[in-house]
Amino acid sequence: MADAAKRSAQWPRCRRLGLCALLCLAAHPRLYAQVLGSGSNQPCAAADLADSVRVDRYVFRSYESGNGACLEVLRAGKVIFRRAGDGVMRYTLGQPADHDNPAVPNGADVTGRGRSDMIVSSWTGGAHCCFTHLVFELEPAFQLLATLEDAHDDLAHFARLGSDKRYYYFTADWTFAYWPSCFACSPSAAVILRFVDDGHGGGFHLALDRMQKPAPTPAEWSRDLRTARKSASLGDIDSIGTTLWSPVLNWLYDGHSDLAWKFVEEAGPGAQQKPLPTLQDFCRLLQRSAYWPDLGPSLRNAPPACVNAAPGK
Repeated sequence: MADAAKRSAQWPRCRRLGLCALLCLAAHPRLYAQVLGSGSNQPCAAADLADSVRVDRYVFRSYESGNGACLEVLRAGKVIFRRAGDGVMRYTLGQPADHDNPAVPNGADVTGRGRSDMIVSSWTGGAHCCFTHLVFELEPAFQLLATLEDAHDDLAHFARLGSDKRYYYFTADWTFAYWPSCFACSPSAAVILRFVDDGHGGGFHLALDRMQKPAPTPAEWSRDLRTARKSASLGDIDSIGTTLWSPVLNWLYDGHSDLAWKFVEEAGPGAQQKPLPTLQDFCRLLQRSAYWPDLGPSLRNAPPACVNAAPGK
């Protein structure tokens, strides 16, 4: 429960930027893939080369300038992939070690398919948003295998986990960002993904077995319930997201959906009276999550208000 409390406060997830106290709108640079001409006014200009990494037969290059950023992949001296964006944008080649995340060797097999991969991450330059990880598979045919949208999660990363020694992807579900009132007031939940092969080329899915956590102790339950009821009694829409809905969201992902529904019920009807959101509001938004197709089937004994909620805002 302590982990859920940390995440509900949001700020630890964006501490790298030093911008978390700012309520800024994220910059969303325009992305484009056409080959750009040469010249210093172009984000892919040679003079703006920021980093270059060779992995097997491929050379990955990132460029930065006042006009934007560019990512190129070359093989035998020819550009085989290019992505560029305007605005304040940045590409990071590979996953170097820092004080938060472990290093992943360039060319490591991060999908478990037995093939060399390369990680490239990007940041659009906004306050705590937006972050993306690209996973390239190098052999037997070069391809952009996966695009992982991290939204506000600047700590998203790959790491080995457990005795199987395979790589997993650690990120968060930010579906509820700015709900029900502000960013710092909104619930989020840590998630772990693994690559799963299927007939459609495979993709990253929730590793629910790796996300299970112990149920709260009676003391933790009572403490959190008191806090949620206090927010409800005050009609405090700015705290109800973290005191009520953050524990609920985290328990759903941790494998304790029965406790999540019970917590909502024991918080009392006042916790869902206007201007506070209802369980139906919560479930309607939850169904818009990119992780819902994996999470939904794992939930047990969902209340009618949740079962009958149609996806929406």
